[in-house]
Amino acid sequence: MTTARAGRQRAPAAAPRHRLSATRQRQRLIDACISALHIYGPSRTTVAKVVAIAKLSPGIVRFYFKSKAAMLVASLRFLSTEFDQLVLDPVAELRHSPVPALQKMVELYLDPAVASTRKISVWYAFWGEATARQEYQDICGQKDDRFANMVLELIGRMIEQSGLRHLDPDAVSLGLIGVLEMLWQGFAFQEDEDIDRAAARGRAMAYLASVFPGHFPALATALATDGARTQAAAQPQAQAWENLPAERRHALELAQCFASAWQLAGRADDLRVRGEYLTIELATCRALIVHDGAQLRAFGNSCPHQPHTLVLARHGQLPGAIDCPLHRLSFGLDGHSADAADSTNLVAMSLNVVAGLVYVNPQSQVRPAASEFPAANDAAQSAGSGEMPAFTEIEVAADWKTSVEQLLLHRLPERAGQGGAQSFGPPTLETIAGQRQLRWQATPAAGEHLPWRRAYMWPNVLLEWRTDGMSAIQILPAAAGRSRWQCFDYGYTCGDERASTLAILARRIGLEALRFDIELASSTQRGLAAPGYSAARRANVAQAVAFFRQLLTAVAATP
Repeated sequence: MTTARAGRQRAPAAAPRHRLSATRQRQRLIDACISALHIYGPSRTTVAKVVAIAKLSPGIVRFYFKSKAAMLVASLRFLSTEFDQLVLDPVAELRHSPVPALQKMVELYLDPAVASTRKISVWYAFWGEATARQEYQDICGQKDDRFANMVLELIGRMIEQSGLRHLDPDAVSLGLIGVLEMLWQGFAFQEDEDIDRAAARGRAMAYLASVFPGHFPALATALATDGARTQAAAQPQAQAWENLPAERRHALELAQCFASAWQLAGRADDLRVRGEYLTIELATCRALIVHDGAQLRAFGNSCPHQPHTLVLARHGQLPGAIDCPLHRLSFGLDGHSADAADSTNLVAMSLNVVAGLVYVNPQSQVRPAASEFPAANDAAQSAGSGEMPAFTEIEVAADWKTSVEQLLLHRLPERAGQGGAQSFGPPTLETIAGQRQLRWQATPAAGEHLPWRRAYMWPNVLLEWRTDGMSAIQILPAAAGRSRWQCFDYGYTCGDERASTLAILARRIGLEALRFDIELASSTQRGLAAPGYSAARRANVAQAVAFFRQLLTAVAATP
């Protein structure tokens, strides 16, 4: 009896806990309502089903909500407020730093706290009902507008920071929202434990990396389910490139190897007077190089309002302006808009001239160092005035890496007598790791006494200087397993019959060597058991090929 009375006397102590549970009870009903909506949808969700999930009495609902409709609206408002707090507010704190802000947005948008199967299905259920109920439409619309405005602001800042002003912020923003929306749709048809969130983040970040090459890692940082970063998944190791799907590997290589690489465009002697220009299509952009009367300038060869080519011919002379007939726009030779009402200018690229050759870089703020560019040791062997300039492009059924390796193997031979279609005396091969170059020279076995000089420049340029002229091959990735070879050939003016004979012989040998290398690269690509690059160390790998693989490994290991 004493024990029973003691128990009854202690019962009032539980009252404070009961009073404090009012907020928790309301939230418990909202959570149960969200679960019911996930299972039944708005139309078939009833008070009875909600209280059954919440394990509360039916009468408690009317204490907190006047009706079922009010409970549904409260649940939707809860999800909208939660989205603001968990996604938009943290991203807004980073809005002046668009790269980390966009990375954070992708991370949080796909986080299980926001993007669980249960919550996503509720959002879709309400979207389906939005046309029937103004309250749903208002809440869903406000949430979408806030998110879309945040994405647009960040993409706009990203375009300004990257210098890619030809991009349309509305279109890029819509693309990112579409990517995230499609990933949400995929989540909605899976169980939470089956969702590969790291892969989803990787796909979203690959989109950003393809639009803004060099600014985002093409492989997203994988995150633990609690939102903490896992460093191991953040490192795109070179050994893992070959295991990626072909298209993803191709996009990764564009971003890591080509987005900020110096590329050959032509020779400066083709740009002597005001208005003369050269165009070339590179791996990640189209380039237009023009003489503006005072200097050479390089721009993206695309209309800043829509990415179509402005100048189609390879070489020519502009009348004094760069015109876009589609939008009736005109730009000066300095790239600035001629329309005072339109401040949109052409996107500038970096430019450098070394030994008579013009190089461009997609990044506008890159300051070149002379040591980055190989040149013949003999000053007379440059790409200066000469005869028979030629430029051709050839589509080759071989990956760009396979193509580069075949060229290095046969154009930079290590022993006398080797060299593809040409035989040479004892060669010298110099490795310059800090400048990511190879420099080679050797004397042809017959017909000449002066050495030929060749150089490889990361990631894809092979140059050759001879007594009759110079040539270059630039290998561009066209698609996974395919490449585009750009071949430059500049002959020097020959002063005697013997020199002319040697020039003709050199060109014949050059054409034969080119056919040999193309066929060998294509044959090697066909013979690969699994298309793609392998950085495995194998016996008897040529020094030049091993050097290329080391450079690729170093770049691939850079986040």
